[in-house]
Amino acid sequence: MLPPLSKSSSSPQDQTWREGKSPYSGTLGPNRTASGFTDAFVAKLKDNPGYENFYGGSNFDQETAQKSQQKIDQSATTQEPAFSNPDDNPFAKDFLSKYSEGVARGLISEEDRVGADKLSILASQPASAGSSEKNPGTVNQFPGQGGIQIG
Repeated sequence: MLPPLSKSSSSPQDQTWREGKSPYSGTLGPNRTASGFTDAFVAKLKDNPGYENFYGGSNFDQETAQKSQQKIDQSATTQEPAFSNPDDNPFAKDFLSKYSEGVARGLISEEDRVGADKLSILASQPASAGSSEKNPGTVNQFPGQGGIQIG
């Protein structure tokens, strides 16, 4: 059932929006402006222990991003586990063999299976990978009077 849409039974935020003003309370994003708890909505946020520094720890540097991408690239190309602690690798191999057996037995459907081939969409690709060009010898070559000579 839909709530009543009459103007008389709406919240203060709805009335503010209908008047063409922004009901935004200054509570979103890393540059939020709400410092006091005068608004009822903002007052509820004071009970959230992570409210003040939620966005502070959400950014990461370029080095971390590159290491994460390398890890994804490596995982997308091999089925073998490569943990930094070599003692963990036998346990991971055992898990992978049992997981693969579960997929083969039908306990996990093929479309829900997790594997290296499923990570290929996240892995780094050459700049021309999204191009309609399939021959790397013709990438960024445009036809002239004689067209493109392939072969």
